Amino acid sequence: MLTLEENFSQHVIDDPMYISDEKMTTFIIVVDILLLGLFSVTGIISNIINMIIFVKQVLKDSMTVGLFSLAFTDFSIAALELTFSCTYLASVICPWSSVDFWALNNITLTWSICALYLTSCWITAIISLERCFCVVYPFSVRQIFTRGRCVLLIIVVYTLHISAVLPVYLVEKMEWLSFDFQANNGSVTSIQQRWIYSIAFSESTQELDIIMDITAGLFLFILPQLIVLVCSVWMAIALKLSSTVRARKDGDDNAALKSSTNYSNLTRQEKKLIKMVLFVDVLQLACNFPRITVIIYYHVVFPGLDMALVRNFSSVLWTCALVINTISCFSNSLGYYFLNSLYRNMFRNLF
Repeated sequence: MLTLEENFSQHVIDDPMYISDEKMTTFIIVVDILLLGLFSVTGIISNIINMIIFVKQVLKDSMTVGLFSLAFTDFSIAALELTFSCTYLASVICPWSSVDFWALNNITLTWSICALYLTSCWITAIISLERCFCVVYPFSVRQIFTRGRCVLLIIVVYTLHISAVLPVYLVEKMEWLSFDFQANNGSVTSIQQRWIYSIAFSESTQELDIIMDITAGLFLFILPQLIVLVCSVWMAIALKLSSTVRARKDGDDNAALKSSTNYSNLTRQEKKLIKMVLFVDVLQLACNFPRITVIIYYHVVFPGLDMALVRNFSSVLWTCALVINTISCFSNSLGYYFLNSLYRNMFRNLF
């Protein structure tokens, strides 16, 4: 049976990755509870508003279906992250609880959030791909991206990413474990045994974490970012070329001037479309960069690092990445509001 001494025998105070429990408690209160909780509540409210607005559009086409699915997914992420904050609040209020809140959050809830966040990234990639086809293949986009196909594709995306994290719950099970604690009763020090609902870290759990980080954390995570980036560049080039051809067909004597770098032939609607896609692209890349950096840190810079032995340090890194990811869950609403007049009008009619 594992004991605390066996789990943390290699954890020494002078280790640069050591973070004391006192400092970790302060970090939990400020970041995990207050900051993440605030962002989570904002994400829940903003995405409820998004879903109401998209439902009012009757989900008439694949685009509104995709946007509604994205809002629902981001709402689910924010709800789980609020649960994450509440669980840490319980750990501060009840420090001697028999439940290991660190294991509950960083294993159970974190992987659920990861699955939904991957789903959100892929839905964003699907939306960006459809917007790109609207520009590149405007006459066939309606035949390619139908409402039924969009619903089916979103169901497939959900199924794949939920299935991808199932091995974690099959291997890293929480169970009742026996731990030995030193109890000081005046001048007498005794060893007392306590049962805590936690996870027994082993070689199999560490190997599974590495596999999941590489597959779900890198491949499934980076690929949708590349799709969004390629779609943005492709659409911008296609819009620029179509505007140049349109100017020439109009017989404008100043077509050459308008095609120069100092003048744009893009219509106002086309410019908004480019800004919308670029907004989503930059937002995702900025919010996802810290998460990718943490994964590379653990598996490239310090491969084989036992996260169980530096649990406070690991929690700080992953929580910071999680907080930044949360920003993307409600920031989409800002892009919709400032770059989509229909959304803005419907939003104002709600209040």
